Amino acid sequence: MDEILLRRSIRKYDLEKKISYEILYDLCKYAEAAPSAKGQKGREYIIVDDKSLIDKLALVAKGTMILNECNTLIVVVGKDPQTLPKPEMQAQDLSAAVENILIQATKLNLGSCWCGIYPIKERIDAVNTILNINDNRFAFAIIALGYPKDMSDFKEKNKFSDDLVHHNRG
Repeated sequence: MDEILLRRSIRKYDLEKKISYEILYDLCKYAEAAPSAKGQKGREYIIVDDKSLIDKLALVAKGTMILNECNTLIVVVGKDPQTLPKPEMQAQDLSAAVENILIQATKLNLGSCWCGIYPIKERIDAVNTILNINDNRFAFAIIALGYPKDMSDFKEKNKFSDDLVHHNRG
């Protein structure tokens, strides 16, 4: 799976090109294929391509300012933790869904960038307000998506080092 090694955080997109709703919908299917504790189905997805909403979301935090450079995003939303059998595992479940979107986007030659919202309450509250997320659901992450301005960003970089791996003990 070369997509894992080629995946990069892309921050500049060709705003003249839009990702089709069908592709975005399929990215959500890939997200939902991620593992979750006890199969608890604690995730939802909001596809956003309304520029006025994207502009508001770009003001949530310093890390979301890159949203000014994209025209499409997916917000990964956590369902009400009180309804889940393993709420303490929800952040892991949501992270796995985000990673699946990032990897599949890379496979499709789409750029993506994970903008962290959770666990910072001010960010969660701001995104929840902008996107009308309620009923104890919460914004977990925003994924900026688009066609990269520069495809050369998808070059394998060796992030790995032998000293990162230990055998039997740390």
